[in-house]
Amino acid sequence: MKKLSLLFAIIIGSVLIAGITFFLTQPKSHGPQAIEGVMDLRHHSFHDNTPIKLDGEWEFIPNHLVDGEAFDSYQSYLVNVPSAWTKYTIDGQQIPVFESGTYRLKVLIDDTEDILGIKTSNIRMSNALYINGKRIGHSGEPAEDSSYIPHNTPYTAYFSPDKKELEVIVHVANFDYAPGGGIISSIFLGDQSSIAKLREGAIFYDLITLAGFLTMFIYFFGSYLYSKFGIEQLYFSIFCFASGVYTLTHGEKLLLDFINVPYAPFQKMQMISSIAVGLFILLYFYRALINHMNRLVVKVFCAIGTLLMLVAFFPTSINSLFQNINSLYVFANIVYIFYVQIIAIYKRATGVMYLTLSSLAILLYFIVATLNTNINLELSALPPLLPFICLTMLSLYISHRFADSYLEKGKLTEALIRVDKLKDEFLAKTSHEFQTPLHGIIGISQSMLKDDSLPISADEQKEKVSLIFNIAERLSYLVNDLLDFSKLKENELTLRMTSVDLYAIAHMTVEVLSYTISKNVKIYNHIERGTFVQADENRLRQILYNLIHNAVKYTNEGKIDITCYEKQSFLVIEVKDTGCGIAPENLKTIFNPFQQFNYSIGGSGLGLHITKELVERQGGKIFVDSIVGQGATFSFKLRKGQPTNEELPSIPIQTYQHPFLTFPHIVEKIGKKKILIVDDDAVNLKVLIDILTQENYSIIAIDNGHHVFEYLTQQPSIDLLILDIMMPTISGYEICQQVRQNYTSTELPILMLTAAVRPEDMIAAFQTGANDFLHKPLDATELKTRVRNLLLLKESAETAVKMETAFLQAQIKPHFIYNVLNSILSLSYLDLDKSRAMITDFATFLRNSFAFENANSLVPLEKELSLIEAYVNIHRTRYPEQLEFNICMDEPIQCLIPPLLLQPLVENALLHGLKIRKELSELLLVIRQEEHMVIFQLIDNGIGISSELLRQIQNGEKTASQGIGILNISKRLKKFNNATIYFDSHENKGTTVEIRFPIITL
Repeated sequence: MKKLSLLFAIIIGSVLIAGITFFLTQPKSHGPQAIEGVMDLRHHSFHDNTPIKLDGEWEFIPNHLVDGEAFDSYQSYLVNVPSAWTKYTIDGQQIPVFESGTYRLKVLIDDTEDILGIKTSNIRMSNALYINGKRIGHSGEPAEDSSYIPHNTPYTAYFSPDKKELEVIVHVANFDYAPGGGIISSIFLGDQSSIAKLREGAIFYDLITLAGFLTMFIYFFGSYLYSKFGIEQLYFSIFCFASGVYTLTHGEKLLLDFINVPYAPFQKMQMISSIAVGLFILLYFYRALINHMNRLVVKVFCAIGTLLMLVAFFPTSINSLFQNINSLYVFANIVYIFYVQIIAIYKRATGVMYLTLSSLAILLYFIVATLNTNINLELSALPPLLPFICLTMLSLYISHRFADSYLEKGKLTEALIRVDKLKDEFLAKTSHEFQTPLHGIIGISQSMLKDDSLPISADEQKEKVSLIFNIAERLSYLVNDLLDFSKLKENELTLRMTSVDLYAIAHMTVEVLSYTISKNVKIYNHIERGTFVQADENRLRQILYNLIHNAVKYTNEGKIDITCYEKQSFLVIEVKDTGCGIAPENLKTIFNPFQQFNYSIGGSGLGLHITKELVERQGGKIFVDSIVGQGATFSFKLRKGQPTNEELPSIPIQTYQHPFLTFPHIVEKIGKKKILIVDDDAVNLKVLIDILTQENYSIIAIDNGHHVFEYLTQQPSIDLLILDIMMPTISGYEICQQVRQNYTSTELPILMLTAAVRPEDMIAAFQTGANDFLHKPLDATELKTRVRNLLLLKESAETAVKMETAFLQAQIKPHFIYNVLNSILSLSYLDLDKSRAMITDFATFLRNSFAFENANSLVPLEKELSLIEAYVNIHRTRYPEQLEFNICMDEPIQCLIPPLLLQPLVENALLHGLKIRKELSELLLVIRQEEHMVIFQLIDNGIGISSELLRQIQNGEKTASQGIGILNISKRLKKFNNATIYFDSHENKGTTVEIRFPIITL
């Protein structure tokens, strides 16, 4: 801390020395000085563009506002200008704070031809300026009592001198501002161009500063509104806004040029903006450097700032008393910020050097602003670059933080990738861990079913069933290890501490493991009966199983001894094996999660970690001791328990009855979404049916995957297919692949179910065309949500197809309408009958194209044919003797077809296949009925289709030359059983399009 304090002292000292040097080296005044009320400028040229400061000794009459003629009749005194009149001593007395007075200065000049100008800056609190008896400028209306009008605003005025002696009279009045009135800043005199340049320079400085702060305000405030991330952005934007208001209300006080504000509220804005600058820059740095700032100090500064803002609402005569306190408050905040930044630099906080430099720029700016308020120092004394320096430093700070955040995210991404790989290995190894107990269950079951040589007593059967139950229960422990790991991390694991029979728990664990051991390893339980410990029974069984199973795994031949002994009020349980042992360097990390070594044999790497956590959560400790090649001893201690006379409740054997289901099982809900469920397990089907019936769906449940295609053909209105992956004779993957040959993922969504948890299963499901994937056992809420989302997906796709159909209905190109209307107009002069016929066909075409019933799924065939005839007649009228069109239908066929099924094909043939040919174009539409199908053949003698384009059309690919018509027709036909579309074409010979559609009657 000594080095830190020294560094802080050096920086603050450097700033103070630089500031003192800057102000001491500034000349007290440019040019001549006024002496005894007279300034001699007869040898000065006003053409060098350097205004003269009218500083020096002025004559002053207190308590009276007099003109030039009456000035000599009053007693006057010599005072220094610029300065507040509270610094004047007249007849041994100090002038009162609230007073009025008249200043006079005589200026001697040579040239009376030029136009001269005069500029004021800070004259409290109102003033009027006279040259040779003529009033040329004012701010407010001075008076000899409190009836004056305060308004301290800089201004410039221009005049033509009428003689070589200028009498400058300034009336000043102040009856509100507690620090006192007077000419606080220099008055400048020069030629017209120099004064204008001075005024423009001051305005330019304020505008540049204002632009800098407002730019930062817009950027940070907009960024905060967009992301709502990091309230420090809001604090800094308010600081920038307050700085902008401060700039508008100080210096040239540009705000008064934009709007006419009474001076009382204007003065409150000045005070509040200066306090807000200090308050919100503190809050910004508090959030940016929260780990380094003292919260109590910040609260004190905030409280002081809030009180000062409240004081600002008092009358000017009261709040102006706090002017110096306000400046001190801002300065103290910035100094404290500097101190914290030095600490942050010492602790190597990210990008804090940029914050320090930005703070330095802010500090210099407000030092100058404070001195501008109290002494004769212009705001433009420093270049107008400080806001931009501040903005640049803060931008670099943000960039630095973003860069560090990006690099940190990169490291986290790499860590996540490693954890992801570890997770995959963990899942694979965990699945392997299930094999041992499963083999045990299978072995015991087989021994009960196949051993017919000797009769099995009821006790033996009961023993083996009990053993199966214990092994199956252990399977659930393996699954719960995963949940326990998460619960332990989140401190959500609950324990039921009771007095537990240690011998019974150890005996049960040994029996289960002994049956599953396939190598020459014996397990001995040396714990005496009647030994009790204070523990959670299930968790104690889990601890023993993990330790004994771990010992079995690393012992190829030998024995495992389980013992316990009493130590003070604890029981120490030991599990000792004669296995390979543990290397000394691994003993310290063996209880870490996912910890495995080169000689590890399977396992998930969680068992020992969970064991350690469970022991410690129950108030105990666990230890390990090992010699490589001789074995390892795991010991843990728990508090002793007291024997209990309560008998443990017997565990009832649960039986399950097969649900009575016949297949197909159909639940019909008229007008509701229809779901096809496929699973070979009747229990799973029953669960799915019960859950989805609650959602009011129509359901078809089948237990044979081969029947899927039959029901999809019979029930084209099926909205969702739910598939189990593992089924006999045909898997869910195969079914999904075959379904995707006729249905896209949006036309028929598929939800796949599996008990597998490996990522490869999920990838395979998606690659075969599944939309979603769920693991068994199913969560009812999740299943309902997934089903609902997939049905919404299908509904959205259907809406898109309907929109395409609607687009086809309205797909009348403007030039087509224009050409038809021109043709009608031309024919009206040549052939009135043809004109009328064309109008009738055009009206029929428009009416059928825009008919509201076209939104329905099916329309009568004759309506589609009338639309086609109207469209063809229009073309035949426009191009006579170039088109021959015929409809060949042996007998009328009364059926329904999708709207705009044939007309887009006719239009396509006319526009692309026939129009290019110069000879007669022939188009034939053949309609016939075969059994339950209606066949449409559209034959033309056009230019044909290239083989590549024909392949793309047959495969349903979007091509550059075709619109949405053919694709839309293909999509809609897939919804109908056995409906097909086929193209046969030869270049320069013609094209045949054949559509087969099932007969649907009214």
